[in-house]
Amino acid sequence: MPHTNPFFSNTTGYTGEVNLFDDLVREQIKIYGVDLMFMPRRMLNLDDLLHESTKNAFELAMPIPSYIKTFDGYDNGLEALTKFGVRNADEITIQISRSEFTAHYGPFVKSYYNSIAGRPGTSELPELDGETAQRPKEGDLIYFPFDDGLFEIKYVQLDSPFFQLGKNYVFELQCEKFEYSGATMDTGYDQIDDTTEEIDYYSLQLDLIDGVDTFMFKERVWIYSVDTEIAPRLLEDEDVTSGVDVYIADDNSNPRPFSLYKDPGFTHKVDRVEGTVQYWNREDKILTLNDLSDNDPTQDNEDGIVDVDLRDMIINKFDEVLVIGQHTGAKWYSKKAGTRRKAFDDEHIIQKEFDEIKVVDDPRDINPFGFV
Repeated sequence: MPHTNPFFSNTTGYTGEVNLFDDLVREQIKIYGVDLMFMPRRMLNLDDLLHESTKNAFELAMPIPSYIKTFDGYDNGLEALTKFGVRNADEITIQISRSEFTAHYGPFVKSYYNSIAGRPGTSELPELDGETAQRPKEGDLIYFPFDDGLFEIKYVQLDSPFFQLGKNYVFELQCEKFEYSGATMDTGYDQIDDTTEEIDYYSLQLDLIDGVDTFMFKERVWIYSVDTEIAPRLLEDEDVTSGVDVYIADDNSNPRPFSLYKDPGFTHKVDRVEGTVQYWNREDKILTLNDLSDNDPTQDNEDGIVDVDLRDMIINKFDEVLVIGQHTGAKWYSKKAGTRRKAFDDEHIIQKEFDEIKVVDDPRDINPFGFV
């Protein structure tokens, strides 16, 4: 049978040729490339059915030599003003050495995932849980230092260039500007971790009643659900300290667990919620928290009573809470919780205009933009 010349094959290269080609690729990346930061994603609260997570964490950042394929500028460099604010759709395509990633980064990523899960460092990763060390995966982040930007990997091209000498030598990463949505950023690099401060994302604002001591910026806090009638006694209890669950001798004053929505329609109970101090005004008794470990939408009163005052109709499970600073030990309790106003946030204006012209036929018409 006729076949191609085995001495000049372009698809079954000899080992020496393949290794030489791989070395040349790595050398070119080191000469013409830049050092970017690769950040594997850890999926929290993973939904096994939809294979989606309600919260992600980025706790590891590794410098990796990368070649910017889109060297003449961003692809699709559009900025659009939407009802959610200004959206940046910049895209870049970068290439990294496949053999270098497999040899130097894969084992480290594997050890990271296993250590977080409490497994032996050499255990096989459960890929269905979004953990893999074989290659960068969709959802991982790339930090681009030139514009202090984060890019999310949208697609990993595994066969470009196409099987030169019968093998592929690079991972081609197609990335898009990352849109922050409450993920935990704790890599140890300030230029990356300050993303939670720069992005005007959802923040929980608490109107406080009274408390002791003062919080620190970016301090981690614990939030407990309490009754404001007994809250003053919590402040006087010596056992209420960071690192200790809140349990008071009087059974009537025990903090009740939160019953929060993990997914629409499904609740789960948690003893406490964690957050990070974003803004603290002791004089006005206002505390703003972000990076919450759990969240919950506002809802109608469970008893179904509807008042003409919108605030009386809506309840927030973070209204009456005790907040304890893990570092300072500050303890404050709140009377009202809400969402910190954001740029281009016109929900309240629309609601006010609707209230002036509405004709209420159904109690739920009072709050058309709320959670049902």
